[in-house]
Amino acid sequence: MKPSQEKIRNASKKITFILKLGFIASIAVVALALAAIGILMFSQGDTKSSFLAAFEVTANNKTTISIAPQSLFIMFAFMLIDTLLISVMIFIIHAIFDDIKKGDTPFLHQNTLRIKNIAIITIILSIVGSYSDALVDYYTIGELTWRVNVIGLIVGIIIYCISLIFSYGCDLQKESDETL
Repeated sequence: MKPSQEKIRNASKKITFILKLGFIASIAVVALALAAIGILMFSQGDTKSSFLAAFEVTANNKTTISIAPQSLFIMFAFMLIDTLLISVMIFIIHAIFDDIKKGDTPFLHQNTLRIKNIAIITIILSIVGSYSDALVDYYTIGELTWRVNVIGLIVGIIIYCISLIFSYGCDLQKESDETL
């Protein structure tokens, strides 16, 4: 095995471990969002009022801002969507590095599709995530400041372009394998 191949394989072992931790953390956030949505939808009395009291915000002018249950529900729903998208992205990236860790070449058509999916998720996340941030601003300070995350869109396009480069690399890898 060439030194560069060994280097990427060793790095993939570490990266897959870190991605596993990230995936576990993202699933924990998904569980918390689901629990919050469950409390908002199904709890009554003291439980619900205690939960809502935890989201009262005191502004600089000493006024207290209460967030309505419907507003919290919408915020937690967007938090859930954001986190699910991030979890799927981590899962896909983990699959790429797991294959490399096992000794496969990175230049597989399956990885090209995975990278395209990451690009699509990045673009969706840049839109949905921006709206999530705007909702928090709206429900806490009263201003709807929604702006599409242009950097996220650009990163998504760059990732898509990388998938095209990977597709070309797959074709070269196939040619090389057929030549031998």
